[in-house]
Amino acid sequence: MELNQIMKKLATAMKEQKMSVADLFSQLDTDNDNRINGPELHKGISKVAGEFLSPDQISMIIQSIDTDSDNRVDMYELRVALENAK
Repeated sequence: MELNQIMKKLATAMKEQKMSVADLFSQLDTDNDNRINGPELHKGISKVAGEFLSPDQISMIIQSIDTDSDNRVDMYELRVALENAK
């Protein structure tokens, strides 16, 4: 599954669950450090969108949308990735 498909599934799940990007981010950021790491993203995508992704797929997502190269996703990066998937 490619990045665009995954982000579209997340966007669709957000709409169905009437979630904003901030709501989604809050659900994914389980340690409340304002960044989503690989394990958080893995669990969150499974929980929110029902997709079980491999660690390699999670790494690819993070690398693709992590614009500041800290190997984590902040709210701005998530928002941009979701907007670009539409």
